[in-house]
Parts: sequence; structure tokens; C-alpha cells
Amino acid sequence: MARRSSCTDLRAAGAGLLAVVLLVLLIGDARTAGKPSGPPNTLEVAWSYVATGRALDAYDVPPALSDEALAIPVGRSVRVVDTRSGRLLSTVNGFAEETPDLGLSGGVLFLVDTQDHFKDTLRAYDPATGRELWRRRAVPGPDGKGAGNFVGGGVLLADWGPVVVDGDRVLALEPRTGAVRWNVRLDTHCADPDPYVDVPYRMAETSARLLLLRHCPGETAELQAVDERDGRSVWRKRLGRGRDISVSAADGALGVRMDNEFRLLTEPGEEILRQAEFGYPVGEEQGVVYAGVGQKLRAFRADTGKPAWNRARPLTGVAFMGDGLIVEDTSTDGSYSGDARWSVGDAAGQGPGASNLVALDGRRTASVPWPVAGSLLGASGELLVVRSEEAKGTRYTGLRPGHRAKDAARPVALGGSEPRHWPDACGLVDAGLLSELAPDYLRLPEKQSRTVRGVRLPHPSVCRFATESGVSGDDVFSVTVRWAAPDATAARTYAASAIPWGCAPPLGGCVTAEIEEPRSGVWLYTYRTGLEARPVAHATVVSGRYVLGVAAGEDGPAHRALVRRVALHLSERGGRRE
Repeated sequence: MARRSSCTDLRAAGAGLLAVVLLVLLIGDARTAGKPSGPPNTLEVAWSYVATGRALDAYDVPPALSDEALAIPVGRSVRVVDTRSGRLLSTVNGFAEETPDLGLSGGVLFLVDTQDHFKDTLRAYDPATGRELWRRRAVPGPDGKGAGNFVGGGVLLADWGPVVVDGDRVLALEPRTGAVRWNVRLDTHCADPDPYVDVPYRMAETSARLLLLRHCPGETAELQAVDERDGRSVWRKRLGRGRDISVSAADGALGVRMDNEFRLLTEPGEEILRQAEFGYPVGEEQGVVYAGVGQKLRAFRADTGKPAWNRARPLTGVAFMGDGLIVEDTSTDGSYSGDARWSVGDAAGQGPGASNLVALDGRRTASVPWPVAGSLLGASGELLVVRSEEAKGTRYTGLRPGHRAKDAARPVALGGSEPRHWPDACGLVDAGLLSELAPDYLRLPEKQSRTVRGVRLPHPSVCRFATESGVSGDDVFSVTVRWAAPDATAARTYAASAIPWGCAPPLGGCVTAEIEEPRSGVWLYTYRTGLEARPVAHATVVSGRYVLGVAAGEDGPAHRALVRRVALHLSERGGRRE
């Protein structure tokens, strides 16, 4: 009887446990119900901030970005913006003519001023107030020569605080006081020293380690990992001999480049990949190490080194980890790379910039357009930050990744616009205008332009116009549908940042575009394109929700007059096209 009662009790307990498990599962399902799965597939504007000064000047000093702040050099000052809200926190003034190098470290703004009596000075500022906290002068090299140099690798602004080379030692400093936390002695003696290198060390950092790469010409290179808390040496690794050796790091992952070989290591120093290709570490999350290797984004188990997955990635640009997300930058599709944005051709090369967003399990989105042209600076918390040129300054835009219900009729790659909303480029210029220009104009659609970012359009997005009797080419022009934006506001935001304001260093210096705006939403400019930097008359037009491009083959007075006439015509028709 007692035994039967015991079995009954066990059954009752088991049933109760099963009920609890089912209840927990139901609660879990309720919590996750309606939550999107997979990587984000939209980028929405969280904030924007406009600073004076060009984004692409030939002597541009890049801004610094952290999870909390963005530091923007503007002339002889630096503006600090809160990246959670886009609000200006402070302005730091009073520098010499050349803008100093800058960075954010340990919640403090740091500037390396190279004009302080010809001797580098590391200055620390409170980002919230702009108040100077402390300063430190660079010391001469180990041989006592020189005035001291922080710019050439002598300072590392880690997330956890600044690290400086001081003679034959590396010093870790307290971010807010400048006090020395710990120091590591360096072996600076080389049998055959490089005459252009004062200290034979390169530095990199993760969230927990300082990496010191020692490399003397003709000697075996050595990599040492130091604990960021106390400077204790955690491990050393002999790398072998090579001519060109460098180290890079991301949280939880290290990369060593030795001549034409890439090595990927875990933070504890275990090598998990050695390959004769270009590569760089992306980061580590939950026991998986991520890296860009050749033209692939790859993931490896940190404990075994075995591949977890690999994905093809864009031919250009780099990937980095944001808030539980891998972001693949692109150097085309409206990003600031050379003059591809303003050349005549397929609309796919003239729309907004874009990124692929990759989940940590390898699932990725289609290319997600930015709502602006520009260059991707990096991630700040969950936000991506893009820098764009505008007529009166430089716009910094915080983009928040999000999820949108999948809709085959509104592909992500087109920025959410339906393909049917992309107009026929050949139909944008009506017969009346063509007959005014010449009696025998022909419409010559570019058939390949019906596919934009892998999406098939109902009409060509690029059309060339030429007269049947033309021989000189002075009457040839093209019209391109650069983007069918979700709305007119998005179209104007993109167009304002897609004009070639300022300079273009990739073209060999400060080549200006000579921009004219005869009407709101119409920009006329001459731009130099191709290897020969040939001048071509261009126009960008906002017509309702469409961003259109007009281009002639050259830049003579007749070509400029033709582009102006067509651009104004497209602008006038904007209100009747919606």
C-alpha cells in the first residue's frame, strides 16, 4: 500500500512538473510572440546633426566615435555630440592651425596636438563640459633623440583608457586624471634597427587586453598580450620572421598580417586560421569568432577552431560588429568612393549608400539602403553613424536598425519602394520638349538598367537621348532614375547629400564641382570623371519622390545649356507625376 501511494505521488509530481514546464514554455512563447526573427532589414533615422565644414576636404581629419559620443573636428575646434540623442554636448576650442588627431577613450575626449612647440602633447577633455582635465608631453625616443612623437604609433586610445609609449616603457593612464595605472618595460634594442622607427613596437587592444607586437628587421617577431587591469603579461607568442608585419584586434579576436598571410587568433592566443589572403578580425560573441577573410565573412568556434559558417561578402568595404549584429560596409551605391556617384550609367551605382546586416548565426538581409549618401563611420551602441556632405556643412546621421514585415512587393534593396513606382526613364522627357530641342530625337533605353540591386524593374532606369542625324555628340544626354524614395522628404534628404560638394581627393586633389542651384531641388554642376578627369555637365533633380540625374557627354556651353533645360523640365513635371 505504501509502495502504491509512492508511485501515485511520483506520477502526481511528474504531472505537476510537466505542467510547470509547459507553463514556462507558454510564457516564453508569449514573450517572443510577435518579436521579429533574423537580422534587421530597415535603417531609420534616429537623429541628425549638421556641423560646418566639408566632409571630404583633402586634409580631412576623421571624427572619433564611441558608444556614447561623436567628436567632430571643425576648424580649430572639436564638437562633441551625444550619439544617443544627437544633442551637442560641448565644444573644445583653441587649437593651432592644424586640427589635432583625436579619439574617445574611457569616456574622455583625447587630442594629440602636434603644434605645441613642435612637441606632441596629449590633452584630455571632459566630453560633457569641454573642460580640459590634464595634458601630457611626449618624451624623446629611447636613444634620447627627437622631440617626442605621439602620432606615429606612440599613443593608443583603448576603450578602457589611453596607453602611451614613454621612452622604453608603455604606460597605461587613468582617463580622467592622467595618473599611471601600470607600466610595461619594452625591449627597444634591435641588432639592425629601422632608421625610420624609434620604437620597434605596434599596439592594438581588445576590451580586456593590450597587444604589443615587437618586430625588428631580420629578427623573429613576437606578440605579447597584457591584461588591461594590471599590466600583467598573459601570454607571448613567437610569430616567425617577415618583412611586413602588423597586428589588429576586435573584442575577443586578434589578427596578425605577416607579408601575404593572415592569421586569426582568439583572445587567449590560440591560432584558429592561417591563410594566404587579406583578412581582419571582426569580433567574438558567445564562443564564436568572426573575421573577414578574402571575399568572405567567416565564423569559427573559439574552443575548437572549426568553421561555424561562411558567407560571401561585398567586393569592397569592411565589416564590423555593432550591438549583436555584423554590419557590412559598402564602397559603392552612393557611398563616397571616388566619383562613382556622379558618373553616367546604371542607377544601381547612383542610389543611396547601403549596408548588409548579418545576424550572428550568419543570416543576412538584402542590401539595406541608407536614407543619405555618404560614408559609414561605424557603430555607436545599436546605431550606425553615416557622414554626408551638404551645401552648408556636413551632416552626421544616426541610423537605427529595425524590422519591417517582409513584403515581396516592396523589396528591402529598393528602400521599401515598389518596383512599379520606378518610372520609365525614357518617358520622363516628353515629346514636346524633345521636339523643341531637335525634330529627330531617339530614345535609347539601357536594357541592363532594368535590374537595380538585384530587383527587376518594369522599365529601364537609364535612358540615352540622341538625334538620328547627330554626328558631333553635342545633342546627346542621358536621364537616370537614381532612386524612387519612400516619400518626397526622403528624396530631398538623399539628393542634398549626393551632390559633389567640396573636394574629391581620389581625383588627385581638390577638384570642385562648381555647383549652381537655379531652382529649389535642382542642382547643376560640372564634375570630372574617369581616369582622365574629363569634365562632364551634370544635374541632380528632385521630382516629387524621385531623385533623377541628367548628364551630357562633355562640358561645353552647349552641353551645360542642354542639361539645364532638361533638368528644369524634369523639375516642373514633378508635381504632375505623383
